[in-house]
Amino acid sequence: MIKYPLSTLLYIAKINIKDTIQHTLKLHDNVDAYITIEVKDKNGNILKRHKQHSHSFVNNFLTGLYIFWANAPTICAGYLGYSTGLQIGTGTTPPSPNDTALTDPIANGTGAGQMTYPSSPNFTKPVVNGNTSTMTIQSTITNNSGASIIVSEVGLNGKSPGCNFNALTGLLTHDLLSSPITVPNGTAITITYTISVTT
Repeated sequence: MIKYPLSTLLYIAKINIKDTIQHTLKLHDNVDAYITIEVKDKNGNILKRHKQHSHSFVNNFLTGLYIFWANAPTICAGYLGYSTGLQIGTGTTPPSPNDTALTDPIANGTGAGQMTYPSSPNFTKPVVNGNTSTMTIQSTITNNSGASIIVSEVGLNGKSPGCNFNALTGLLTHDLLSSPITVPNGTAITITYTISVTT
């Protein structure tokens, strides 16, 4: 049974409170973008400076991600199912901006501590509903290792080994589950990331 260290429990408590508030108020700030505009005279002196948040990623933002992820297996050599798309792990370290991999990723296979990833995740094209565009990335990962495996972290990857496509590479998201999930032998776990942008 995985037991989170105190530092991780405090991190999870903080993000759970933040998630509850954001969900209630319909606020989402994980991706933060802002616009800065300056007007300068001929000597370079700033006459006016304006700064505001960007609130309007449009459907093409998600379409670009969809095109990359959906085509990564054909773009990349040495493709491994879990390396472009979703990956799960057993790590308990809170994510940091410099993460390039999950703390303890679960390898692809049927050996001890391994799980079988699909050859490719399922991607839905972005769908526009009102002012919101939404896409999903989903993988069903099977445990045939002979024993239960506890999943505590999830990530989205944008590159497989040997890939020469450099637009989006490596780990893109790293999330700790608020409580670890036990996957018994002979069962499967389905992970779905839903990404939305609203204008």
